Amino acid sequence: MSQETHKYAYQLHKENINSYELDCDSTNDTISEFIMKTLFNDEYNKNMVPSKTGSTKVIIEFVIQNIASVSEITSSFTLDLLFSQIWHDPRLRFDHITDCLQNLTLGHAMVDKLWTPNVCFVNSKKTEIHSSPTPNVFLMIYPNGTVWVNYRLQVQGPCDMNLELFPMDVQVCELVFSIAKSKLADYTLYGIQWAKNSFEYAAGQWDQLTVSLTFSRAYGFYVLQMYLPTYASVSISFISFWIDLKALPARITLGVSSLMALTFQYGNIAKSLPKVGYVKSIDVYMVVTTGFIFLSMVEVAIVCLVEHKLAKIRRKKMCEKKQKRIEEFRKSRRYKKDKKEKRKTSMFQREKSVASYGSMDFSYPIVGENEYETCRLQDPDNMFVEENGNINGGVFGRRNANPIIDPLQVLASLSFGLAGDDDVVLVRGWTGDRIDNLCR
Repeated sequence: MSQETHKYAYQLHKENINSYELDCDSTNDTISEFIMKTLFNDEYNKNMVPSKTGSTKVIIEFVIQNIASVSEITSSFTLDLLFSQIWHDPRLRFDHITDCLQNLTLGHAMVDKLWTPNVCFVNSKKTEIHSSPTPNVFLMIYPNGTVWVNYRLQVQGPCDMNLELFPMDVQVCELVFSIAKSKLADYTLYGIQWAKNSFEYAAGQWDQLTVSLTFSRAYGFYVLQMYLPTYASVSISFISFWIDLKALPARITLGVSSLMALTFQYGNIAKSLPKVGYVKSIDVYMVVTTGFIFLSMVEVAIVCLVEHKLAKIRRKKMCEKKQKRIEEFRKSRRYKKDKKEKRKTSMFQREKSVASYGSMDFSYPIVGENEYETCRLQDPDNMFVEENGNINGGVFGRRNANPIIDPLQVLASLSFGLAGDDDVVLVRGWTGDRIDNLCR
């Protein structure tokens, strides 16, 4: 068809359309078909920029429908969003043809016949157009030549996460839009922070739009799964400070079980976190809580060590007191008289004699080569004093070797004031009870 024939057909169609202006609804399909043939004729080149003299302003906007996921393991986030591009193409004006159409709504197949801005997600890992059942692309052309293309996309983008404040962290994830060979001016992005950069390449000027999405983590899950159980574990380990010093197995069991529970809890949380080279706040928290439990177990060990040393000191002082009483008894008249008469008493008589002086049970009589070495537990009935003044003892002691009353039992009731409260050995300084009181 020649150019004159095309102009004649266009004028004929225009006269026919104007004749139906009073009844636009009945001729809507006819008008749309005529405008489509008129706009997308052989003269329209989709590879040419709409404005040959100046720049083409492209407005980009998107609405986030859903945040599908934010993954710490893959350091990425997934969004379902409505992505729109708006620009003006004067070659697609049809307001001079008819006033019946407010806009021209087209399907996704017509997008390939239009000039569209070369917009891409530079840093996206994956971008898909939803298809339910057809590709979700909405195209609308206004009478003044404004084109609006809307896509329903699912975009997966990278997110360089900083987990130092985990789980109280705030992450900023960025999507970078790049447009080639067309000068971009201002952008209107509602409710989202953005920044614009321009780069010069061999192919021309490229403009980039960076959209920053800020995510604040909801840490309620970690409060229930991490913080409260660890508080309970540390509190249970502190109960050992109120347990008696003699109940050593119970105190150790509390500390070990609390430490194992804390390790198990942290292991469950660590499974969902990436392996990073810096220290997170959750790591600091776990080190502190583990340190509390570890210190409580160290306190148990210190108390045991202190009490063991104090017990040795008490036994040594008790042995010294008993040895002093023995020496004083040997110098007494009673001892000399018994030695002179060389009395032999039976077991019953010795017990009766002891009862006459009064008796006290001693659990550590001195026996051995060195009087100050040890205080062994033996039966006081097997203790004898020989004629030469030496102490002899044994389960099967010589009962026919002129035994006398056990000097330790006799010394317990002597009248020179060595019995009674003096048997209580007072130790000054740090004790197990004082350490427990300090920890409480």
